Amino acid sequence: MQNESLLKPVKTLIEAMEAEDAELIRAQFSETATQAYGAGGIMKTPEETKKWIESDIIERQGKVANPEFTVISKNEVVVKGQYSSRGYTNKANFLFTVENGLITGWRMRY
Repeated sequence: MQNESLLKPVKTLIEAMEAEDAELIRAQFSETATQAYGAGGIMKTPEETKKWIESDIIERQGKVANPEFTVISKNEVVVKGQYSSRGYTNKANFLFTVENGLITGWRMRY
C-alpha cells in the first residue's frame, strides 16, 4: 500500500507529461520541490525548479517512453526509460523524492 501512494505522484507526472497536461504536471510537485542534473549536481531553488519545469518539461513537451518504476526507499522512486523532448533525447534515469503525496525532488541521473 505504501508503495502505491509513493508511486502515485510519479506515475501521474509521467502520464501527464505524455498527455502534455501542464496543470497536472505542476500539481505533482510540492511548493518547495527542487531539481538537479547528475548524481552530484547542486539542487536548484524551488523558484528555479518551477521555471525549469515550465521551460524544460512543459514547453519542450518532455516525455518518458516505456517507463519502468522502482521504489528504492521509503520516499524514493527511480524511473527509467527513454526521455525525449523537442530537440533532445536520452535514456531516462530519474530519482524522485516523494513526501506527503507530492514530488519534492527530481534528480536527472544520466
